[in-house]
Amino acid sequence: MLRDRTVIFICLLLTALVWSTPITLFDTEFDGVDNDRMEWSCPRPILSPSPDGVDLDALRAELTANPDQTIESQHPQCRLLNPTQLVLGLLSLAGAIWKGRIWWLSTADARAEKKFARLHAKTSGKPKGMLD
Repeated sequence: MLRDRTVIFICLLLTALVWSTPITLFDTEFDGVDNDRMEWSCPRPILSPSPDGVDLDALRAELTANPDQTIESQHPQCRLLNPTQLVLGLLSLAGAIWKGRIWWLSTADARAEKKFARLHAKTSGKPKGMLD
């Protein structure tokens, strides 16, 4: 069984990874565009939640105009992948918040007892002030 703090840390780590890491591995051919001559990329989801669409006809024309060069472009599926990554990050963040709230409420009594002990540790038990 994992502790609540461990689950919170894992959820926050997943949120950071999902939001900051773009998907860059595209192995399959997309609509007849040769993958061997393309360098596909995607922007970071948190910085570009809805990237611009990619014109495949312009890519094909650029590939035929430069037969020996590698062309860099965003992948056409980035337009759908980035919002999906944002939603997954939000779900992970919501899980961290939910689990954090459960942990905070379950440890409220222990925190109150520590605070009470700290406040009363320095008293002698004898009345002070005008009652002397």
